Amino acid sequence: MNFVFDQIPDDSRQANDAAAAMGMREIDFFRLAYRRWNGHDLEDDRLERVFADYMFHEEIPHWVRHFAREVLELRDAEVLEPSSLGAEDFRRQIPLPRRPRLTVGFVAVVFLVYSFALVETTYYPGDSSPMHCQGGPGLKFITEVAHAVNGNQAKFCEPSQ
Repeated sequence: MNFVFDQIPDDSRQANDAAAAMGMREIDFFRLAYRRWNGHDLEDDRLERVFADYMFHEEIPHWVRHFAREVLELRDAEVLEPSSLGAEDFRRQIPLPRRPRLTVGFVAVVFLVYSFALVETTYYPGDSSPMHCQGGPGLKFITEVAHAVNGNQAKFCEPSQ
């Protein structure tokens, strides 16, 4: 049985492994490799063409191949320091929520208000809408839908006098 992973060329696998070792996306790895090889950044439209060739035709530029080998050698020697190679410029960091206490407090207040409203809710047979008779499932909407499907009308209790 051939898996797709068995058909990946060594250069593509090395570029992917090197990007993972650096903790970056592959396209950012390409940007960093070009910057280290040429001393300046690659234009976005050219980078997109190069990266598309990598993704669809598995063509690796020489500067990516060279940088991938360098990164993998450092990783294997257990001396890889991504920040010293310039990876910090490309890492995407997700900021933590700024005020988690405020969010937790707000949810707690809403829950308390809702709970208090449930406790203080009472049913007055003369003033409130009719409830279903005792012995039903207790779910008004589901009971009405079930009766509508059967073609019957839901039965309501007679108000007590």
